[in-house]
Amino acid sequence: MFTNYCKIIYRNLRRYKSYTLINIIGMAIGIASMVWGYQTWRFAFSFDNFHPHPDQVYRGLTYKKDGEGMKGVFPMAAVPLARQQFPAIKAATRYKGRGISLRQDTSETFSEQVHFVDPDFVRLFHFPLVAGNNDLSDPNTVLLTEKTAKKYFGTRDPIGKPLTFYAGESYARILTVRGVLKNPPMNSTLQFGMLTPFDNLLNSNGRPIGPEDWTTFADAAFFYIPDPSAVPAVVKGMTAWQPLQNKARDDWKVGGVRLVSIRQAASWSNLIGSNYLYRRPDDAAAYGGFVLAFLIFLSCCLNFSNTTVSHAGIRLKEIGMRKVMGSTYRQLMVQLLAECSLIVLAAVLLSMLLNTWWLPAFNSMFRGVLVEADYLHDRNLLLFVFAIWLGSTVLAGFYPAFYLSRFNPTAIFRGTVKFGGSNLFSRLMLGLQLSIAIITVTGAIAFARNSAFQRDYDYGYNIESNMALILPDTTSYIAMKNQLAAIQGITGLAGSRNHLSFDYRESVAESEGFKKEVDFLEVGRDYLDVMGLKLAAGRGFDKGMDADYDNALLITEKTAALYGWNASTALGKQMRIDSSRFTVTGVLKDLHAATLFEPTPAIAILLGKESRFHYLLNKDAGNVSQIAYETGFSSPSYFAKCFQKRYGQSPTEYLAVKTE
Repeated sequence: MFTNYCKIIYRNLRRYKSYTLINIIGMAIGIASMVWGYQTWRFAFSFDNFHPHPDQVYRGLTYKKDGEGMKGVFPMAAVPLARQQFPAIKAATRYKGRGISLRQDTSETFSEQVHFVDPDFVRLFHFPLVAGNNDLSDPNTVLLTEKTAKKYFGTRDPIGKPLTFYAGESYARILTVRGVLKNPPMNSTLQFGMLTPFDNLLNSNGRPIGPEDWTTFADAAFFYIPDPSAVPAVVKGMTAWQPLQNKARDDWKVGGVRLVSIRQAASWSNLIGSNYLYRRPDDAAAYGGFVLAFLIFLSCCLNFSNTTVSHAGIRLKEIGMRKVMGSTYRQLMVQLLAECSLIVLAAVLLSMLLNTWWLPAFNSMFRGVLVEADYLHDRNLLLFVFAIWLGSTVLAGFYPAFYLSRFNPTAIFRGTVKFGGSNLFSRLMLGLQLSIAIITVTGAIAFARNSAFQRDYDYGYNIESNMALILPDTTSYIAMKNQLAAIQGITGLAGSRNHLSFDYRESVAESEGFKKEVDFLEVGRDYLDVMGLKLAAGRGFDKGMDADYDNALLITEKTAALYGWNASTALGKQMRIDSSRFTVTGVLKDLHAATLFEPTPAIAILLGKESRFHYLLNKDAGNVSQIAYETGFSSPSYFAKCFQKRYGQSPTEYLAVKTE
């Protein structure tokens, strides 16, 4: 019986090749879309779930007095104090990143982002060890990721090799590579290249940050509390140290503390201010892709069902003959559903092939996204694909199989049966398919127009023609500026301590009895011109007025509106930021420092001194090829090779800083 089923199914699929191929290709597109949508959703909600205790490791969040919402930073001195005072806390670690000068042996000096942690870090988080050991109790230890180890040591074994931290400074330290870790997965909020104990975090004067220093904040603080019922008591107990912190930082007073699991903190990453950890994709990206994929899949299923209904008229006599020969209703149902299931199975296999192209292409469109489909080892994905195969078979094949197999053979041979697109149900399915197609096409057009709108939108500054270089240290600004000034085509240079959307300080600005939180930046005199910031009223920084360093302040229209001012009435107003008072000398037009999905920021800009600059901005720097030739390289490919070796990333990746 089974052999006969297989023969009949094979003959029918082979006989109607066009019908078979059209539906295999159509269903493959739909299934590939569903796998993409499902894996995108899983990726967005998988952040930090791979750690051993995602619900018992808590991230400390703070509330800033006169500020808005939760903040990701945490007083550094509070972490070891809490570890000591609360028995419920079994382990704790701080996490802070800082750019420092670093050298391997006598080679070139690199500007490297190093993350400083406590020894408990390796207990709280799961980053597999590749070589050596991950013991951070020795302050002379540094751990590298595979990518960083390759950058500094190539194919050589890095274990036991020295690295000089704070290279070129009188307080330089030589640390030893003790271990190599796997690169942090893309779905980790903790992205790092180097880890070293907090003992190696030094102030600008070379002195260590003391345990009683309440002025410094960690990028994040984590506590391992196995008993969730103890969390409220720990939070309540932490309020005891708030007066110490508030006394030390009058500009950043903590108004409250909250502990949330790292799983929850990852899902809130876009709601946490001063969040220096990696953020997961927005909910719109997670759900939007899945909804679009489902619409495509449903449209493909309906197309499969409708073509089967249309094709059924050709097979009416075959069905009638088989009923005369003794086939039962159940046997015909099984055969017709089996034909559909084989078509869907072939579509599943083809969809796997399609996704080997589509998923990498999708990942290349966005930074920080890694959607993969491991069909052999991902159990949840296999179950999902099986459900899709089963659901597609039922959704697309049940109605045609049920309707075909119930006809009376006498009516078939008399020609009184009319099967095709004329019955009500067929019309409904065709209408539904058309409606879904219209919705999908409309959504695609809206997506394309939205992309074009964001591409062409005036963000309030030059978003395309600038490149920001991160300086190795504050002493290299003048030398780097002079070197770049000799490159033909660069029409403007400016230094800054901070940079729009990339590096700023959240501060409380007080005026006329109101306290509001603003993004505070220190920039050079030419920053406004190079960035293309536009004045709505007043003036920018005057090159002939040294008093601007101590007095002048520029604010945006959004900042003025917070105090009930407009661009004209804001001029001359006094504002207190930290412990200093400034006069508003200019109001800038509003700008979007991040994406259009985020609110317009309130910004205050102060004139900074060159000795504090961390960034050098170039206007009209050109593309990678132009920069290669202007700097004396014989070819862009050789320039890219040298750049990759020097900075550990391609020139194109480095240029992406300008759009951050």
